[in-house]
Amino acid sequence: MTKNDAMKRINDRLGKPTLTDKNTHYAEVVVYGSDEGWWLKIPFAGFRNELHCILNNNKTKTFQHLKIGANQILSPGMKFRRSSDGTADAFMSAANPKRLVDLLDGGSKYNFTKHMVSEYRESK
Repeated sequence: MTKNDAMKRINDRLGKPTLTDKNTHYAEVVVYGSDEGWWLKIPFAGFRNELHCILNNNKTKTFQHLKIGANQILSPGMKFRRSSDGTADAFMSAANPKRLVDLLDGGSKYNFTKHMVSEYRESK
């Protein structure tokens, strides 16, 4: 599943072109140490507007759509302590995709689960 394919599926379901390249962050499952999961690197300014995240998992042939409302996360620089160059860095383990929490050392412990909109299966 590519970012464009996933955005099209979500926009088709929503009935309007809500997700765009500018407001959508896409992450594939990657290996990090002994875990696998998704890295999100979101510019702090992105939190001022509605923000969408697509978490793709090629192994399970699924992807998840998260939506963070405009200004829903205030002061992201304070919330995401592990940050660089004005960007919030968060890692969520794919081991439990129903509990999307940034759990790495130095991380925010922020729970992204509350932003879950829907989970999709890849079409055949």
